[in-house]
Amino acid sequence: MNDEEQFAENLRAQVARVAPRIDVDVARVVPAARRHRAVRAGGVGLALALTLGGGAWAATTLEPGTVLPGGSTTMPVEPSPSPTGPPRTSSEGDPLPELPTYPALEPVVPPHGWREATYFHVVTRGAPGQAGAGSEAEAPLGSELGSESWYGDGVSFELTAQGPALMHLGDHINIEGHARSYSWAAMAALPTEPDALHDALLAHYDDVDAPSSHGMEQLRDVAARLATQAPAAPELRAAAWELLTDLDGVEVEQGVRDSEDRRGTAATYQYGDDDRMRTVIYDETRNLPLETRDTKHGTDIYLTTELTRLPDAVADSAIEIPDLTAMTREDVEVVCLQKHLACSFEEQRSDTVPDGTVLSSDPAQGALVTWGAPVTIVLSTGP
Repeated sequence: MNDEEQFAENLRAQVARVAPRIDVDVARVVPAARRHRAVRAGGVGLALALTLGGGAWAATTLEPGTVLPGGSTTMPVEPSPSPTGPPRTSSEGDPLPELPTYPALEPVVPPHGWREATYFHVVTRGAPGQAGAGSEAEAPLGSELGSESWYGDGVSFELTAQGPALMHLGDHINIEGHARSYSWAAMAALPTEPDALHDALLAHYDDVDAPSSHGMEQLRDVAARLATQAPAAPELRAAAWELLTDLDGVEVEQGVRDSEDRRGTAATYQYGDDDRMRTVIYDETRNLPLETRDTKHGTDIYLTTELTRLPDAVADSAIEIPDLTAMTREDVEVVCLQKHLACSFEEQRSDTVPDGTVLSSDPAQGALVTWGAPVTIVLSTGP
């Protein structure tokens, strides 16, 4: 799916939240000359079956005062501002994708204390690889592409050329390429002794006492990803690396230099088809991943992999839905304009809430949304 098709799909989903029966001619809405997002060759793919962050557009296309199905009406909202100045780069100075990898289609309900929580901060530099024999070669990017993300328990952010974008990892982390997913609590509970970690991981894929070749392939790869991509504590990362380098089918080489001329130890193993190989270069002294080379998906250079606090500027990029209950419509309209929310209003009878005041909002208080997100406000009509 190209950028125009992805944009149109997101647009349909946003409009459907506000007015499910409105037909949108996306050919008129989506500019044909919309800039293409750079394709990321590899990257830190922590979560695949997850809804990640993005912009908001659709609700701003409805005229103020439009009567929607069910009798609700819309109010005006400012369009998201055009970026000023040069595009954002990663903290290492690399160009970033213009659009989020996976635009958010739903609000994110963060856990309590999400601003003060610990996040897995990852900065990578990617370069395209050559596809294996018999498969279609990947198009060159023209320049190395950066990636910078903060992965948290329930709420995450990705930095784009336009600024921070809200993501949503939900309750589980999917190690890329594997059916097994881990909650953050389950990740923290994994053994940090290599033999125990071996049994705990293999049990999800195969018979521990008599593993098959497929089970061992999965074990090698999940150990490599725990040592590089996952928000693992330093002790778990060290155990995963020790496990990887001790497995059958893994070739270990000392004193290898990565693309940044950093010295480390390389672990190479076959994954998937016969001509696909992966090499992980690791700094055993500092217990840090340096690089992953994949003959199919290219090279990921790990510049930062740390557990840290979320920067205020990143957290502030999300809009938090305030408590609107008991407000009048006039007060809510002011809040919606201040928060850059595309609010629509519906009415419902209530024996307890006075006429003209707010019964509820959807999304509810505390949800995180992006600029221009649709919010449905239900007003009481009294008894």
